Amino acid sequence: GLERMAMLLQGKQTPFEIELFSPVMDKLVELQKVDNIQSRRIVAEHLRSSMMIINDGGRPSNVDRGYILRRLLRRMTRHLNKLGIELNNLSEIINVSIDSLKELYPELVSNKNQINDVIIAEKDKFMKTLQNGEREFEKVANRTKNAGKTVLDTQAVFNLYETYGFPPEMTEELAKEQGLEVDMSDYQRLFKEHQDKSRL
Repeated sequence: GLERMAMLLQGKQTPFEIELFSPVMDKLVELQKVDNIQSRRIVAEHLRSSMMIINDGGRPSNVDRGYILRRLLRRMTRHLNKLGIELNNLSEIINVSIDSLKELYPELVSNKNQINDVIIAEKDKFMKTLQNGEREFEKVANRTKNAGKTVLDTQAVFNLYETYGFPPEMTEELAKEQGLEVDMSDYQRLFKEHQDKSRL
């Protein structure tokens, strides 16, 4: 709400043009090889949210706020890839974001190294999963289109998760970008069956 108020008072078109976001947005434009404003906005917003969670003691995990943090960082990594930004430049982007927020949140400066370490470690961990998962997703998407369908085979979506560790929410996002759909209720059914078998 406050960001939208600042946007209106400053006569800006979006919150991403105010001083909290504009330095990061400018840095992304400087580093990108592919122009995609939606991806820049996702990176800027997810990075800020992730830094705040880490600053408050959160760490990537598979439960609670750690899971939210992991999802934010994974989605951010994918959109950095979409922009064609070298991931070695991630520290530079993090530091620009910290610098733009330090007056409001001075503790970000004292925790800068820790924030960098957590984000980069999660990015490194996810990169192989992302590359393998996107390659396999393309095969599933092409099979679906060639068959004249618009909904991905649920078993194939589940296999992306089970075999490659590719998150279902990322499969859903990739599908949407190609005009395809994922039946998430059917996916949840398969996931529950998998959990039940694992307990036996």
